[in-house]
Amino acid sequence: MPTMAVRRFGKCLTCGERSLDSADPGTAQVWCLKHAGLTHRSGYQLSAFQYFKATLAEPEASGTVLT
Repeated sequence: MPTMAVRRFGKCLTCGERSLDSADPGTAQVWCLKHAGLTHRSGYQLSAFQYFKATLAEPEASGTVLT
């Protein structure tokens, strides 16, 4: 989906709590830093993902199916 931005979220590796996902790259990192300040935990994961649509295509005329 060309109009869908990459989304990011931060996750605490100790308790599993995570930030809301956001298109703003700094939001997840700031959440991690605030969570670290409150909990004194130091292990975090920053993840990025993007939504997309997949559609089934008709096989080509030659009978070959693309995978």
